[in-house]
Amino acid sequence: YMSQGIALPQLASWSQCGQFWEPSNGATCAELFQGEGRSLPQTLSLTTLVCMEMLKALSAVSVDSSLLRVGPQSNPWLLLGVSGPFLLHLFVLYSSSFGLSAIGDSLGMVPLTKADWLTVAAWSLPILLVDEVLKAIGRSLAVKEKCKAATAK
Repeated sequence: YMSQGIALPQLASWSQCGQFWEPSNGATCAELFQGEGRSLPQTLSLTTLVCMEMLKALSAVSVDSSLLRVGPQSNPWLLLGVSGPFLLHLFVLYSSSFGLSAIGDSLGMVPLTKADWLTVAAWSLPILLVDEVLKAIGRSLAVKEKCKAATAK
């Protein structure tokens, strides 16, 4: 929406479009927030959430070891459990390429461009960094706890 000239305060009050503010790009409120107008933002949001959850699942292969030390390939069932839903999501996204556009249309989803995928990656990949930082903090606390227990004996 921001690329269409809609500011964050306007987006936060989207339901008041037409009453308290008007779009500056010449579009109507209905064109922006209903039907086709919301398909791309809706698709981007859902795809970002799907990617975040799949990355979080891959990161959860070990509770305290880094993803770089214990990779997701160590659990083939996890890889299957992540790739299945992701492939299903891709199928729905690009169902129009298979001549089944009604599937994506019924869910209000549109195919994403390379630029859209970069946006999805920019918003979903940081979850890996957050997970790795939390694992490092957990490892540090565990080491401190072991040191305390050793000195107490």
